[in-house]
Amino acid sequence: MQPLGVHASIAGGLHMAALGAAELGCTAVQLFSRSPRSWDLRKAGKNDAALFKAARKDAGIKAVSVHTSYLINLSSPDDRLFGRSVELFKTELDAGAALEADFLVTHLGSHLGMGEAFALERIRQALSSMADDFPAGRLTLLFENSAGGGNTFGRRMEELGMVIETARALGMNAGLCLDTCHAFAAGYPMRRAGDIKALANEIKNKAGRESLGLIHLNDSKAACGSNTDRHEHLGKGAIGLDGLHAFFDNALFSGLPVILETPKKTVDDDRRNLSIAREILKQRPLPQK
Repeated sequence: MQPLGVHASIAGGLHMAALGAAELGCTAVQLFSRSPRSWDLRKAGKNDAALFKAARKDAGIKAVSVHTSYLINLSSPDDRLFGRSVELFKTELDAGAALEADFLVTHLGSHLGMGEAFALERIRQALSSMADDFPAGRLTLLFENSAGGGNTFGRRMEELGMVIETARALGMNAGLCLDTCHAFAAGYPMRRAGDIKALANEIKNKAGRESLGLIHLNDSKAACGSNTDRHEHLGKGAIGLDGLHAFFDNALFSGLPVILETPKKTVDDDRRNLSIAREILKQRPLPQK
């Protein structure tokens, strides 16, 4: 079965994310390297990184994703916010490398009405400023698709493909993190096998066949094309279990690490969603035609 996990808390230290994931029987984990709503630029301490790597090894975690701060906006037309975003992003890159994470996942931000061409140029500037310091090793920078609200960039696979191409041209390991809720809310139907085949073909044609690195598996509280980012428990939303089963029937999405970002008030919510996800992932993917 492909690696499966949750976004885990770092309360008590970064290593607690690996320990928390292990308690749930996970083989993958996602975490923040710091508070997601702080501009704190402190680097992850060597002891913190060592504890995390030891906990990951002991837990048998196969895939680790670090998610960047929500404050980062690489598309911002505000020069001050853009500059702060780039500096914080560089710190997140350092953290991902220090933890020997497999992925660093980031949203591309909002151009606040300035347009897609403006956003792409801003992102190119940001990536260019950090390309020479991109860490060697396993870390891959993954750009996450957006639900499309609030002038966010990265709703369409074409937009994501252009950013991935830009990053790779600068010598960075780069790819796509696909969030199922975001894709559905952005206007990609996901209820039937034909819907999923169309999405897979667009990813291959617009973002690149080998671009997909990680799945954020979520149902959606909002309707398809609503541009509303509201995650729901698996099978309780507008995508539904049939749609989620159809999603993993497609070979493009088989074998990739999967992270749940479903709502949770207690750890029991994670347990329930993981149980459903495991049943879905037991399927054998159908051969592509």
